[in-house]
Amino acid sequence: MFGLEWPLVAIMSGALIFGGIVKGVVGLGLPIVSIAILLNFLPPLTTLGILVAPILVTNLWQTARAGNIMEPLRRFWPMILTGFICLFIGAELIVSMDTKLLFGVLGACVVVFSGTNLFRPRVHPLKPETEKWAGPLAGAAGGLLGGISTIWGPPMMMYFVMLKLPKDTFVRTVGMTWLTFAIPLAIAYWRNGIFAGDVIYLSLYACIPGMIGIRIGEVIRDRIDQETFRKAMLVMLFLIGLNLIRRAIF
Repeated sequence: MFGLEWPLVAIMSGALIFGGIVKGVVGLGLPIVSIAILLNFLPPLTTLGILVAPILVTNLWQTARAGNIMEPLRRFWPMILTGFICLFIGAELIVSMDTKLLFGVLGACVVVFSGTNLFRPRVHPLKPETEKWAGPLAGAAGGLLGGISTIWGPPMMMYFVMLKLPKDTFVRTVGMTWLTFAIPLAIAYWRNGIFAGDVIYLSLYACIPGMIGIRIGEVIRDRIDQETFRKAMLVMLFLIGLNLIRRAIF
């Protein structure tokens, strides 16, 4: 199918369903979960190309179901704009750079942050004056990482955790933010040849298992309370950090 044997298509489908379930529950995680599985079977650039369409479609779905997106857009536009610019920079760098150091440093920060918040959850939210510089900083780090790996979530997710956003607000904000990043990512990967040829058709097919997974995850999320959601989100972030460290090592 579009250059892949059927066993690989089945593995790809399972990876996208699993990633979609995680995204449906905590609002993000489809790329990192899918990549962690698919890199064992497919070349890195092929894996990144396959994820372009499902990232776009699942975030469009999440945004459409989230209700009013103007409130998070008004609050977080500096972060989004900074991330938008840095995403293009990262996408241009991916074809020639060694990303291991970046993965390692970011992974260590994510692990420390999520682990600390899991065991010592009583952290005061960021003050409004802190948001003015912390938001663009999180956007820049997320955009650069997203351009080189399709995974822009960890820096901005850490920022949202520190803001202590309610469950529904968190999912609405993530959906809107991730969608604004998914569009330039698709354009950038098309320009540098990652999202091209048979990979485009594989990516379009990957939307089907991705959407199946996200619908299952949404059903699960509706059944859990705010504290369970917070812990699930931090556990997911902790696992993301460990995976980034793994990618830095091998």
